[in-house]
Amino acid sequence: MMLKKILFFILFQLCLGYTQAQEPVSVQLTEKDGLPDKEFYNIIEDRNGFIWLAADKGLFRYDGKVFKNYSNREKRGLSVFEPVEDQLGRIWCNNISGQFFYVENDQLITFIDLGKELNGELSNFVVTAENLIVFTKYRIYYVNLLSKKVTTAYETDFVFGMPFEYNNDILFGAFDNLCKLSKGYKKENLFKIELPKPKKNGNFNVSEKSKLFKLGATLFLRREHNEKNRFFKLDLNKNQYTEIHDFEVLSDQRYLSCFENNGQLWVATTNGVLVYSYKNDIFKLEKQFLEPYHITKIIKDKDDNFWFTTLNNGVFVIPNIHIERLNISESNRNISGLEKIDDNTLFFGTKSGDVGFYDIINHTEDIIDLPSTARVSAIKYHAKEQWTFISKDDGGFLLDNNTKQVAAFSNFRAAKSLSIINNENLLFVNYANVRLLDSENFNKEGEDISSNKRTFTSFYDPEYQSTYIGFVDDLVIYDSDWIPNHIRNNDQSIFATTLTKTTNGMIWAATFKDGIYGIAHDKVVSHFSTDNGLVSNRIENIKADDHTLWIATDKGIQLLDVETKKIKTLTKRDGIVSYDISGIEILDNTVVFSSNLGLFRIDKKLVFKAPIQHNVYFSQLEINEEPTDLKSNYDLDYDQNTINIEFNVNGFQFNQKGTYTYRLLGLNTDWVSTETGINSVKYNSLPAGNYTFQVKPVLDFESSDNTIKALKFSIKRPFWKTWWFISGLSILVLGSTVVFYRRKIKQKEQQRQIEIKQLSLDNELINLKLENLRSQMNPHFIFNALNSIQEYIVLNQKILASIYLGKFADLIRTYLNHSTKGRITLQEEIDCLEMYLELEKLRFEDKLEYAINSSGSLTNGEVYIPTMLIQPYVENALKHGLLHRKTDRILKIDFIINDKTKTVKCVIIDNGVGRDKAEAFKARKNKKHKSFATKATQDRLALFNYGKQKQVGVTITDLFEDDQPSGTQVEINIPFTT
Repeated sequence: MMLKKILFFILFQLCLGYTQAQEPVSVQLTEKDGLPDKEFYNIIEDRNGFIWLAADKGLFRYDGKVFKNYSNREKRGLSVFEPVEDQLGRIWCNNISGQFFYVENDQLITFIDLGKELNGELSNFVVTAENLIVFTKYRIYYVNLLSKKVTTAYETDFVFGMPFEYNNDILFGAFDNLCKLSKGYKKENLFKIELPKPKKNGNFNVSEKSKLFKLGATLFLRREHNEKNRFFKLDLNKNQYTEIHDFEVLSDQRYLSCFENNGQLWVATTNGVLVYSYKNDIFKLEKQFLEPYHITKIIKDKDDNFWFTTLNNGVFVIPNIHIERLNISESNRNISGLEKIDDNTLFFGTKSGDVGFYDIINHTEDIIDLPSTARVSAIKYHAKEQWTFISKDDGGFLLDNNTKQVAAFSNFRAAKSLSIINNENLLFVNYANVRLLDSENFNKEGEDISSNKRTFTSFYDPEYQSTYIGFVDDLVIYDSDWIPNHIRNNDQSIFATTLTKTTNGMIWAATFKDGIYGIAHDKVVSHFSTDNGLVSNRIENIKADDHTLWIATDKGIQLLDVETKKIKTLTKRDGIVSYDISGIEILDNTVVFSSNLGLFRIDKKLVFKAPIQHNVYFSQLEINEEPTDLKSNYDLDYDQNTINIEFNVNGFQFNQKGTYTYRLLGLNTDWVSTETGINSVKYNSLPAGNYTFQVKPVLDFESSDNTIKALKFSIKRPFWKTWWFISGLSILVLGSTVVFYRRKIKQKEQQRQIEIKQLSLDNELINLKLENLRSQMNPHFIFNALNSIQEYIVLNQKILASIYLGKFADLIRTYLNHSTKGRITLQEEIDCLEMYLELEKLRFEDKLEYAINSSGSLTNGEVYIPTMLIQPYVENALKHGLLHRKTDRILKIDFIINDKTKTVKCVIIDNGVGRDKAEAFKARKNKKHKSFATKATQDRLALFNYGKQKQVGVTITDLFEDDQPSGTQVEINIPFTT
């Protein structure tokens, strides 16, 4: 038994040594692709092409661009398992807490919580039209989808297997039976599986559920026995089974998932994927790939992409199993040149200086020792002599392919290109020279065709014995006598980097920025660029293959049929290893590419998938930057005219390769193409009208009208452009015009009346000013002043008489000057009061003390107040208050400037006898004197305040001390201007 295992292990390793020599190119999705987790348990594709992933961090849906998470508040924990699609298209999943969910209307809905029944066991389940059927180790539960009634249908003391839907039945393995749940969901034992029942500690030792899988129409069962996996072929017609002994490698694997692909069995294991062929009832291990990873599930989507979920390394995708990476050693992967020796052998050179043969059949390398480690710049195989020319940066070598002997030469170092002329001589092209070397002696200098001019490539056409050379500034064709002729495209130079020839006689020139040119002898007859199918105008390499042309660009590899002009494209999303392509060789049905990442090959007959119809759908609509529920038709108001439409094609590859064309009928009829990866269109400020937005997917410059998706919307006219509004507006304008002119006439009449009234007020104001002036110049004051002057003259006090007379004259002059102004500064008012009070102080024989103060943020000269407003109140204080007091007459005048309220508060305080005693004195004298100043000022204030928001306010307050009159306070609030 031990010997058998050792022999099998050796055989398995030898088998893997073969199978690992090449494997399909896979793409690992990572965080930069938006992958939300690295631990995944299961994966399915739904009927709409969405990929659903059950992961440690939850349930996710992938639409080809983004991963969307589905969760809700009731969900306990993050992890979910077993995504299943039911007959209604809902996606179901469960968690280890016993909760079951489904996605409907883009929301995760909790269906039922079976936490108490399952007690922490992760169950398997099937969703039918009527029931959720839950399989645990020892019980099967039925949950009605409508009533949510839970029924324990079946129980066992051993272990139920995992359910498997087969021909409208649900099959599962029991401990010693194959069982079935038919349409009526009744359990039926199909036949017994008689195996020895291992025991441990007196109990039957079965810890893992049995699992069914099929290959073609044949059903198989995996079952644990003695902690080993055993596999059986089941025959349901004969109710019998046969053990399979071809899966020895899988005997110790605990977590296996099986997938059928074109008659092969792919098994997901903890150590990658094992691929088995099945023929004559024998399984044969063909290959293993993704070996370091724990694969949990495998599916193939509608576009033939293979998806692999892993337990710790995210998700892998094999977009095309017909693109394979060849097993070349790590140190030799940066390949700078490639030549075909025969259909089974390639010769390569690397940037690290190595050269060698690669056996396509056995996938082995044969490295040739060279006395130089300089970069290999060019290689060329001479089929007639079976020589290989090797040019390195520091020298040249000639390799005899038969003897593997190497001869060194100095004449073709640092070559850009090597060509065999007339099947004999060697054309050598490097950074400065074009030289023809004689095959008789390659050490000779040879014939210079061109010198001191940088070149890029060369190509010899034996049919016409013509040689094409791509110089740094032109493409030149030489005839057999080496007479040059320049090839131009519309008088523009062609900067060729690679040349090749198809079977129709066309020479094709690749350029570094202008695409490719087709040349018939010396005339450009065809040009391909991004305008007619290329994914890029920067061409890395080209190679003719019969009537087709392989084109390596910096954005993808393309195949051009030069007869039909059709182009097919492969990108990294298809599995292309690198775009830095240094060589292309055609080997029978495969094409091999050399790159900076090694060798890879494609099956040229199978690599391009059959055309499929890509279905575009609308993923989101925004109206005025606000997301809106999707529907087929919209009625919008006139101001809902900024429309953003997003659309998508589900799938791993389309949005990295395909584009969309769209148009908005009602605005234009021309189709407009998007850039690759762009899947939204925005219209700003659309005018009113009816619109139909149409979009269709385009792949490889082909599209079908069958894939057009349409969305209709209408934008209403603004109400001011409707007929009823225009008619109503016309009537309104006409009526408003009539009303306007009537009102205008009325307003003019009112204005005339106001002007008349204003003139009357102005006249009255002038009269009041005169009255106010007369009050200020009242005869009593004038008589007292002149009497004082006369007394100074009589007493021969000429100086005092002169000073007094001068002040009197100044005061008269100031009053007359102020009477002509509407406003004066506060300082002018204070100066006038100073002059007035000085004269009054003489009349009171110096028995009068007064003080004038001002305060505020502005100076007195910056504040303007109405004229002739303060003096009458000061006069009243003297005449009626202080005059009747014999001694200690005190008058205080304070001006307070408030910049915020734009007012000046004037406070006049006297310590006179008060208003009541003043009236009593006046009554005893029996004088009926009418105060012109007081009345005129009151009338003037009324006129001044007329029609104004800010008004002059006057407040008079009697002052008392121990309930006895002690004076009067007058407070005047005056709005000021600056």
